[in-house]
Amino acid sequence: MLVQRKNNNIGTKIQPIYALVKSRAQRGLVFTCTTIIALLLSSNLHPSPLHVVILPIITMFSTLSIYLMNDLVDIKIDKINAPNRPLASGAVKKQDALKLVIGLGIGSVVIASLVSTLTIYLTITYLLIGVLYSIPKISLKDRSFAKTIMIAIGGLITSLIGSSFSGLFEERSTIAAVTFMTLIFVTSPINDLADYSGDKKYGKRTIPIVIGKKNTVLFAITIPFAIAIFFWFFYAQLNFGILTPIAITVLSFFALRVLKSIYNNRDDQKHVRVKHKKLVFLHYGLQIAFLVGMIF
Repeated sequence: MLVQRKNNNIGTKIQPIYALVKSRAQRGLVFTCTTIIALLLSSNLHPSPLHVVILPIITMFSTLSIYLMNDLVDIKIDKINAPNRPLASGAVKKQDALKLVIGLGIGSVVIASLVSTLTIYLTITYLLIGVLYSIPKISLKDRSFAKTIMIAIGGLITSLIGSSFSGLFEERSTIAAVTFMTLIFVTSPINDLADYSGDKKYGKRTIPIVIGKKNTVLFAITIPFAIAIFFWFFYAQLNFGILTPIAITVLSFFALRVLKSIYNNRDDQKHVRVKHKKLVFLHYGLQIAFLVGMIF
């Protein structure tokens, strides 16, 4: 009986943690993927086994901490935009989420101290951006382009964390970081488009609200093609193979197909949300484009 009670207690404690992590795992994986690819690029595909384990954990922990902190602040809005999330639905208590946010944040900095001073600085900066993004009164997420810019800078930092083990920024990994940052201007505003009703009700100034739904989608369409054109001109100078611009061009047409559907149904928030999930694969595809361009 005592053993069963202990197991029940452990399960009760683990369940909210699992629910919270699961709700933001996909976002965490996107940013963690950029760290892994930057590590491979900067180490010429010969990374230290220790770095292969530690660096992705730093990004995953810090990203989860940031997104869950935002979920804590956005409970009221999420009851409109995403009522199934653990906090918005009431499935997880605020206190449990707060403990997890603090634990993940501190854990990421402690683990970063095992790599380099630069890694520590980048991790702390990333977490501070997350605080400025979400914390009331400052709340950069409510300030139009500032929201997407902060997310993009966060993406830049998670990519740079992958090459921070040397204390320097390697050229190819830095280009990959900047490109990932640019591509966030496709996925982040479309995500805001899916949250249009709740954001407007609470007076948020997101990109779709400021420039309109139609212009938001048209803006998103141009970015992948601009990135592709850039790499067609400069891939050789940047030490990437020709497969990189080819792959990015394919991704651009994939984005066009998805964004066209969003454009035609831009007033249907459920449709936009479903299609936005497909756009997330742009980020994974971009990282693969960098990797194959390095090998071939």
